[in-house]
Amino acid sequence: MAQSHPDDTMATQSSFTLFPSRHPGIISRKALPRRRSLPLVALSASVGFFIFVWIYFLSIFYTPSRSEGRHHHHNSALKVQHIIHSPSFRRTVFQTPAYSHSPPSDLTLVLTITNDTSSWGSLTVTSDAIFTFEDFVSRIREQGLPVESLHLGLLTSDLEAYHRYTTVLSRLTPVKRIPWAKAEIIYLAQLPGDTGRTQSNSESVTRENRHELGAAVQIERRRYMARLRNFLSSHMLTPEVEHVVWLDADVYELPLGLFKRFQELGKIPPDTNIDNMVKAGIRETSTTNTQSENDSNILQEMEGVPRVAPPIGLVTLRCQSFDRRDYDRNAWSGFGKRPSSWELNNIIRGTEYPGMESWARALSQLINGTDDNDIVKLDSIGGTALYIRADLLREGLIFPVHSVVGTGWGKDGTDGIETEGLCYVAERLGWGCYALGGAWRTLHVDV
Repeated sequence: MAQSHPDDTMATQSSFTLFPSRHPGIISRKALPRRRSLPLVALSASVGFFIFVWIYFLSIFYTPSRSEGRHHHHNSALKVQHIIHSPSFRRTVFQTPAYSHSPPSDLTLVLTITNDTSSWGSLTVTSDAIFTFEDFVSRIREQGLPVESLHLGLLTSDLEAYHRYTTVLSRLTPVKRIPWAKAEIIYLAQLPGDTGRTQSNSESVTRENRHELGAAVQIERRRYMARLRNFLSSHMLTPEVEHVVWLDADVYELPLGLFKRFQELGKIPPDTNIDNMVKAGIRETSTTNTQSENDSNILQEMEGVPRVAPPIGLVTLRCQSFDRRDYDRNAWSGFGKRPSSWELNNIIRGTEYPGMESWARALSQLINGTDDNDIVKLDSIGGTALYIRADLLREGLIFPVHSVVGTGWGKDGTDGIETEGLCYVAERLGWGCYALGGAWRTLHVDV
């Protein structure tokens, strides 16, 4: 059987093109597609090249950078960075357009801690208000500080609350409504225990029972709070920060101009004589620590030696709730008996108790007869709204994790844990604790 040769096939196929008049149908099926294929190929190549170039430049300029445990999200208004250190420790950092690596003077760091979303508290007597993180943001905004001069650090031990806070800040539009240039929301499930095992000293503590716990439980609760405060302040403090303001989450009202007043007092040079500003709390004695034969520390007062007011290092103000004129009983002057809330209310109304001349005086007693420009000296300070000069933290001031007053080798002291020990430590660094006089006050929730 004869076989066709490849050349014969090529010749046969080419004959259709050479003599189109004999095979008109072949023209539409063979010739025309070949004539149109070149423009289509060129067009396809051009489109493909354009898409490749577009994807290449998109990957360079718009793809978010990612590394293990870190996720960056950028837009023209707000920069958000999620950092996951472990399942029990993660952070989200927000930077607004006002943020600068060269911040202005008076950079103020606001710090607060919440257990969960219920930590913002509520009112049950005067209203049925339930406060939220959004209310806290509004509170800070109303202080009216320049956005670029304010940073926020918020620590929570509840993952749901952490996601809630980050969602609120991510969706807060326009961005100019955010009152700070930088904020960091931190989730820390719990701190490690002293032995390396984890401990959760706050498990048995609720908002309802935290003031009714026994002394031993209260000490452990205060110890854990001091550790949390130290963790947050050391983590957030940068060299540019000049002022630190601690706010309790359940303080629902701040007087306008409070932050500015804190800054004014914090900027007074330490060598300035402020005796004319201090209207109470300065005793006409000086105290020194001596050591007795039984190796215990005893405070001996040297009478007749005038004291001058130490420079301003820490400042607070009176905190009031519905039924307590002095809600924060950790702020007082003197070393005698501290009257109960019931006794204090009676004293304010005019009741006299035997020996009350030697009792410690609460803030509402100290500020009696003062005006808004005055301050009073404190020997112990509270943390509902607390100003700390940042340099003190750099010099070693911490929230004591044990009772520092009367401490001996191998045992805690008798007083001065958490905020109550701040003034004791600060005075040994050469600084004093004070409270605002006059009508300055914050409001605390009922529950």
